[in-house]
Amino acid sequence: MNKILVANRGEIAARIMATARKMGIATVAVYADNEGNPLHRTLADEAWSLGTGTLADTYLNISLIIDIARKSGADAIHPGYGFLAENPDFADACKEQQITFIGPSAEAIRTMGNKLEAARFVESLGIPLLDVKTGTPDELVEKVDEGDFPLMIKAAAGGGGKGMRIVRQRENLSGALRSTSREAANYFGNPEVYVERYLDQPKHIEIQVLSDHHGNHLHLFERECSIQRRHQKIIEEAPSPTLDGKTREEMGAAAVRIARAIGYSGAGTVEFLVDENRNFYFLEMNTRIQVEHPVTEMITGMDIVREQILVAGGHTLSFSQKDISLDGHAIEARLYAEDPEKEFMPSPGTVGRFTHPEGPALRTDAGIRSGETITPDYDPMVAKVIAWDQDRRGAIRRLRTALNKTTITGIRNNRKYLVQALNHPQFIDNVFTTQFIDQNHNELVEKIHRQRSGQDLEGLLAAYIFARSLPQGTISNEPAWNNIGYWQPHMQWAVEMENKMTHVRFLRRQNRLTLYLDNGSYHYKLTGHGSDWLTIASEKERITAYHTTDGQFIELSAEGFIFRARHEAYLDHLKNKALHNGHHKNERTITAPMFGKVLSIEVNEEMTVKKGQTLMVLEAMKMENSIQAPQDSTIKYIAVQEGDQVKDGQLLLETT
Repeated sequence: MNKILVANRGEIAARIMATARKMGIATVAVYADNEGNPLHRTLADEAWSLGTGTLADTYLNISLIIDIARKSGADAIHPGYGFLAENPDFADACKEQQITFIGPSAEAIRTMGNKLEAARFVESLGIPLLDVKTGTPDELVEKVDEGDFPLMIKAAAGGGGKGMRIVRQRENLSGALRSTSREAANYFGNPEVYVERYLDQPKHIEIQVLSDHHGNHLHLFERECSIQRRHQKIIEEAPSPTLDGKTREEMGAAAVRIARAIGYSGAGTVEFLVDENRNFYFLEMNTRIQVEHPVTEMITGMDIVREQILVAGGHTLSFSQKDISLDGHAIEARLYAEDPEKEFMPSPGTVGRFTHPEGPALRTDAGIRSGETITPDYDPMVAKVIAWDQDRRGAIRRLRTALNKTTITGIRNNRKYLVQALNHPQFIDNVFTTQFIDQNHNELVEKIHRQRSGQDLEGLLAAYIFARSLPQGTISNEPAWNNIGYWQPHMQWAVEMENKMTHVRFLRRQNRLTLYLDNGSYHYKLTGHGSDWLTIASEKERITAYHTTDGQFIELSAEGFIFRARHEAYLDHLKNKALHNGHHKNERTITAPMFGKVLSIEVNEEMTVKKGQTLMVLEAMKMENSIQAPQDSTIKYIAVQEGDQVKDGQLLLETT
């Protein structure tokens, strides 16, 4: 291969390009015009635009990507994961144009791409799987018996945690089947769904397999992937702390048996559910590289992307099964642009600052950089932080430290939530299942709330006041405060921070600030600052805060927490207070909580609705979010239509 087109974006595109560069192979990036200048575009040797439009017009446009490959002179395409990675038509299109597809054959993708067909095939090999029932949504309502609950509804063509719903009671079955079928049609182009027996407390453990075109098949041991939210993994580790040697060997052999039976080539992952007795059941096979592949690379020393490229080029695998051994323990945490405190709601926006620690036992695979805008059009994962150590507890400690030293500003993210999960005794002692997040979410969020509320209000107020008044450039002895128009050295503000109003008087002289609050006075000194950060010190503490401006608000990131703040001069605050309170008392408008697309509108004007009733569904970052009625009311006006793109805070409905 001389040149590889990477038909993907974000961290996996950057990851593939890094290995290609080491191998002396040129790379081609593709990007949508709405992305601006994303990181993966700058890392490639050349970049080609996919134009604008929906995903179907850009990253899922097979003919366009093939055309770019031909025009750019790329003789191979790596699909990464997601998008076209498991699309057999894409593999066929590459073959027809004599472009090497860095992945398995279209036949292997088809065999494993439909979960129902995959289950039937695996069952013929004597590998255990959960009980399955098939049919249309209406047929399944009739087929399911009371003894079948709880059950899982799955999209036959699904993957990546999408197209899955747990149903525990019959009265919820019909609606859940219709919703899953609709979601499957939207995301995968196939509305087919099925149901299977649901294990309440399983482990999710997967086996990494590698195969070549010369009949060699092997595995790189397993990964534990049980820490999930919305059926999507957020923490993965290798090896699994659950398996014993016998089960590890049996699961590895089963995965290799599947790969051999379908004539697999390249990298793939066979996923299993494991019960409390270490009985394992086939779940699915992902015919692509996985998000969590770095933990396997860290415990085996293998470069899985390199093997993918070599195998696609006709080479044999670089090693045999006997050459592979386990070395230490690795854990990965996925950083998402989402707000765990608001049920993991996606949080697109512009990244102010992104920094992460580096070290020989640390790895960060990132798809973003400082100043980059994260749009609502793609999955909210923005980076992965991976740590290695000789044992599991050491790896946990190293990963916690790395996350605590990682800085992301400008967007809500799950960094603190990941730290709390890694700190939880159930995780540390390996007494968790796939239900860990469901069972402990409120506790994890409450710990974050307690830490946030424990932050020093006086220091945050001082940081906010300095951030509002600092000139750009180097600190000087000139009293810059007095030279900025309406700023005065002695002020009184009403500062709103995290929806709490605080009245503060303060005196500022050059780089010194004194706050006067009801509970006393506080003195701070500005000891350093840059374009988006400042450090202040008092007798008892030292605070470094990063700041970004969002309209009249400033977002301060201090001690890993984001605080949103604004202020009014005190007299203006008193004048507006009555109007402000009156407006909110009679508030009858419902606005969008995020950027996204209106997927469906479930109500009509003049319709009476109950509190909690779904009014419409917004889609953002590959997730559906229901907008529910905050109270009993009547729909007065619907401001949007199905298919509209809406912004954070945009009017959706008015009620009476």
